[in-house]
Amino acid sequence: MCNRRGGFLPFVLYFVKKLLTRRWKWRIIDQKEEIYGMGETMGFIRRFDDFRIERMKNGRNAETYARLLADVLAGEVFPSVRKDEIDFYYRGGCLYRFDGNKFVRDPRYRRYSLEETFSDEYERAKAENERKFLSHDGGETERRLLDRLYCHTFSGKVRSEVVVLDIEVNLGGRAVRKCDLVLLNTRTDALMFVEGKVFSDRRVRCAVGHTPEVIGQVNFYSSAIAAQRESIVEAYGEHVKIVNKLFKTSYIPPKRLIEPAKLLVYFKAGGREENIRYSVETIEESLGRENVMWTAEDAELSEIWNALAR
Repeated sequence: MCNRRGGFLPFVLYFVKKLLTRRWKWRIIDQKEEIYGMGETMGFIRRFDDFRIERMKNGRNAETYARLLADVLAGEVFPSVRKDEIDFYYRGGCLYRFDGNKFVRDPRYRRYSLEETFSDEYERAKAENERKFLSHDGGETERRLLDRLYCHTFSGKVRSEVVVLDIEVNLGGRAVRKCDLVLLNTRTDALMFVEGKVFSDRRVRCAVGHTPEVIGQVNFYSSAIAAQRESIVEAYGEHVKIVNKLFKTSYIPPKRLIEPAKLLVYFKAGGREENIRYSVETIEESLGRENVMWTAEDAELSEIWNALAR
């Protein structure tokens, strides 16, 4: 029963306030996701026009761009074209994003900052990225392992027939799921989507009787790719033109897409033998043995391509 003094009005005002607060919180979350690359929900698009290129290179953005460009050409930073934006990745995470107007950085990386002296904010940002993607025991996460594959695309240090064209690719859907790699075979002009994992990840290794979560993840990517294969190939054609212009490469736009999505697992023995065997067998049976590669940490891109392009 309601209180006689206030009647129903206080209760109504209370619930309206709660509803508005909840809606406002979700709006803030949605804005953060859009700012930091959590969704490309309006179709698969890669676009970055000359006006934005000039703005990124000049004025207040010139110094940061010059630092990023030097690191891209050195093979340390990896640029990924989005819709009217470019993300610059370092050691597994987004170092800076150019949002079409200015360079921005996710403030949540600040929690990985220590009391150290840095020459400037750019070096501090790199140090924060390095700490974020170390595992709790000081080992390397899947992102740090995959980061080793990015360095050949723009640096020219090693001539590779297969290069990483894009990373952390959102293929749509309400859940934030990003495929780790898009590979380009420069000889066949073909694309391949690859999800990377370490075997110790609970989404890969599981107890007997359970289903590894990575199976659903890779199947989701495969379905999303199949639903928009033509727009994906077209979008990466634009992507190639943009990176050629910005980073002094001469890649040929892709002509076809290899399906389905593939799984690359960095395998290290550990855990109960029956769980290891069960996880491996379940994943291969569900995704197809030809679509899964188990590898050591030093696998080359050509090895990965040849193992999965079957």
